[in-house]
Order: sequence, then structure tokens, then C-alpha cells
Amino acid sequence: MTAALTVAAPVRPTPSSTDGRRQALLALARFEAVRMLRHPLTIAAALLFLGPWLWGWLSGSANRYPVLPDELIIIQLLALPILGGAALIVANLVTLRAHRHRVDASYDVLVLPPAWRVGGFLLALLPLAGLSLLLVAVRVGVSAVLPGAAGSVDVPALVTPSALVLLLGAVGVIAGILIRSVLIAPLLVLLVLVLEFAAIAATLIETGWRFLLPVYVSEFGVPVPAGVSDRPAARHLAYLVGITVLLVAAILARARARRSVVAAGLAVGLILTVGGGLTQSRPDPGIAAARATVEDRPESIQSCVLRDDVTYCYFDGFDGFVSGWESVVTSVREVVPDVATSPGPPLAVRQRTALDEISAEGQTGSVAEDMRVVAGWKVADAAAGTPEAIRVGTVWGDDRATAILAAGVAYRLMAAQAYDGGFSLCGARAALLVWLVGQASPAALAGMRSLDETSTGSLVFSDPSAMFGISAPDRAAAPALELLRQSAEVAPLVERHWDELTASGTPLERFGVIFGVAVQPPSPDQGEPLCGD
Repeated sequence: MTAALTVAAPVRPTPSSTDGRRQALLALARFEAVRMLRHPLTIAAALLFLGPWLWGWLSGSANRYPVLPDELIIIQLLALPILGGAALIVANLVTLRAHRHRVDASYDVLVLPPAWRVGGFLLALLPLAGLSLLLVAVRVGVSAVLPGAAGSVDVPALVTPSALVLLLGAVGVIAGILIRSVLIAPLLVLLVLVLEFAAIAATLIETGWRFLLPVYVSEFGVPVPAGVSDRPAARHLAYLVGITVLLVAAILARARARRSVVAAGLAVGLILTVGGGLTQSRPDPGIAAARATVEDRPESIQSCVLRDDVTYCYFDGFDGFVSGWESVVTSVREVVPDVATSPGPPLAVRQRTALDEISAEGQTGSVAEDMRVVAGWKVADAAAGTPEAIRVGTVWGDDRATAILAAGVAYRLMAAQAYDGGFSLCGARAALLVWLVGQASPAALAGMRSLDETSTGSLVFSDPSAMFGISAPDRAAAPALELLRQSAEVAPLVERHWDELTASGTPLERFGVIFGVAVQPPSPDQGEPLCGD
């Protein structure tokens, strides 16, 4: 009788039962992974992620000169709300399926305890991360094989979108465990969008905690040479993985998993989160020196190539842009009359960037300071063997960039020197420059018209990645734009009056007399613009 009343010792799972649970766990993960991948929201997210990009290629509007580091940041910004948001909602629906169908009690008779079932849900997120990696690899791979691609692919940055999908998927699982409502997931996606906007705003105001958000944006709004932008991709990836591991540990703890497993997850998660979070916020001591070199002594780190009789100098990784620059230089030279003889040095195009001007802080110097910087650039160009080099920035691939470079080339051929900057280009020179740009190519004309639509008071050929550009007052641009409609009759007159039109003292009214176009009188309330030519 005593033996019969003896409490039986707890039965420990045998190796065979553990193997059975493991097999059931993997089977559950495979089943849920298939359901997640074929979920309409997952399919819609994949189409939304690739659709606009594919349309750009089909319509011919895609940028064939991508800068790969910047492309990866844009992809991260897209992947967070689209792919990550879909993963969050789908994972939340999977976790709440039993509750939504009111079969929670039936789960207690399954071979898998709650912790193992939750583990199956978490493992099912891995194929979603794999799908995101595939989608990102397609976009980045196509961009990387283009002849005009600049920069290189950073593997941690390439994997970051998949880490974001895992992170938000884990958020969806823990939200389903803690809050039994399908409404929480869409609200969390809205929170993700808020965090993304906060990441962009944090970059604009240059706060020290911007790397603690899920995504980060470069402090420069345009492409920059390698080594001058603080992009801690590997450390940020470790930070995201650490947060994901902490979430997984919290989920398993809530599901009453083994303490040793939870403790190990917490330890690994804390190490990755704290280590990655602290190290990615630490400024790189070598960035300041690299930025000074890029701004003041770019010739020391640039490579140059001679094509025909023109020298092209570029930052490391931007050699794919040279073919585009060459086509613009060639097109402008073709519309310049044969009688034009440039007494200046051989043509050269050198890539420049003004990091202080384009930083997210938005601090810009005065016109006098800008002219001082450009004067220093010209001295350095002469010392490097490319005197009076035409400046070109790090933005390339659209019609506006084509028009901006065409304006720089046209001025160099007209004045036998590179544009010094300062104030507006006035008189007949300004009108002739506008006409030359419009005649150079259809792309240059389209870019010039686009610049004209966004300019006020003057047609400004300004490169956002360089110091500043050439400005032609609307009063001078208007007759030149009208003259572009009479191209067949204009070229002989340009050749005949070239010396007069390119002289700095020729008034705009003389341009109107030569070509028979109306020139508006100066506005009495605005007066004549200050000229720097």
C-alpha cells in the first residue's frame, strides 16, 4: 500500500522523445514557412519592392550610373516598411491563428510544448529573411554589373534588410503572444514608419543616437567618395542581430523554455546589442583626415585617364562615370563653331565635391568663402597638371547632371578658363551658353528645361554635390530658349559672330540684334543682376 502511494518521479524525456519533438518542430517550421511565403501580403510586399524598380528599367528611366553604397541605403529604407512590415503582420497572424480560430485548448494535446511551438514560429521566419535577401541581391546585383556603377557592395549592408525582416518578424510573434488582437500588428507597422522618419530627421540634425534606430541614413544627401561617410554597416548589423536575439529570448522565456536557453540568448543578445550599439556610435578618427583630403587634395587620391585630347580625373570607384562625361564633352564641342580657337590649356575634367556644402547640417559658406575655395582648387589643378579643369560632381545619371556638366564645358570653351563662380553670368555670354547647352543633346536640353522649372530669377546649372554652378538670369535665358526652336538658322550666325558673342563686354541686346529675337528690358524694381564674368 505504501509503495502504491509513493509519488512517481517526473519522467524525463528520452532521447527518442526529444528527437521526435525536434522533428515535429522542424515540420511545424516548414509548414508555417510555406504559409508565410505564399501569404498574399508577402507576395504583395515582394511585388511592391521590385515593381517600381522594374518599371524604371522597362520605361528607360532607371539610373544606369548607380552609386552602390547609396543604393544599399535606399534599399534598406524601402525594405524596412515593405518587407519588414509584411513579415511583422504575417508572423503576428501565424502566432494568433489558434486564438483566432478558438482552438487554443486543443494545442495542449500536441506533442510540442508551448516553447517548442513558439520556436517553430521563429524558425519559420528564416525563409522570409532568405526571400528578402534574394530580392535585395537581385536589385543590387543588376546595379553592380552596370558599366556605369560606382563604389562597391558592402556585404553587411547587403544582409541588413534580411536582419530587419527577422527583427520585425520576431516583433510580430511577441506581439501575438502578449496581445491577443490582430489590430496591434498594423499599429506596429505605423510605429516602424515613424521610426524611419525619425532616422532621417536624426541624420538631418546630426544627433549622436541616430545609429540606434533600425535604419540609418548617410549624413550626405548625395554620393561621396569612399571613406568620408560614417556608415558602420557591420556594427549596425551586429546591433540589429543583438536586438533580435533579445526578443527571441524574451519570447522563449514567456513560453517557459529552459532557463539555460533563455539565459544564453540574453547573454548573446546583450553582448551584440551593447557592443554594436556603442561601437557604431563612436566616430571614426580617420574620417576627418579623409574628408580634408577629398576636399583640398583630391588629386592625391584620384586616377586620371586620357581620352582623345581630354583628361578625366575621378575618385576611386567612380571610373564608370567617365564614359558619360566624355559623351557630354564631345556633344558640346560638336556644336561649338570650328572658328573657335581656345587659347587655354588642354581640356580636363576633374571630379570635385564640397563636403561642408552638402552635409546634412546644411551649413554653407558665403560667396566670398566659396570663391576662395574654388581659387584654391584651381591652384591645385594647375599643380596637378590639369589647369583650368572643368569641375564635375559625384551625382551622375540623369538629364539635369548632363545639362550642368554641359554648361561647365560650354563656359570653358567660350572663356578659355573654368568658371570661377561668384555671381551671375550676364550679357550675350549667358544667352550663348544657354543655347550651346540646349543644342548639345536632347538629354542636355531636357535637363536644362528641368533646371529652369525649379529655378527662380535665373537658370541655375548647379550641381548639388559640388560648390556651386553657373547662373544665367531669366532675362538672358529667355531669348536663348526661344532661339533653340530655330536651330537650323542659328548655327551660321553663331560661327560668324563667335568672337563678339563670347566677349565679356557684349550686352544682351546685341545678342537679340544678331539673332533677331526679342530681349526684355531689365525690370526697374529688380535692376540688373550682379555679374561675375
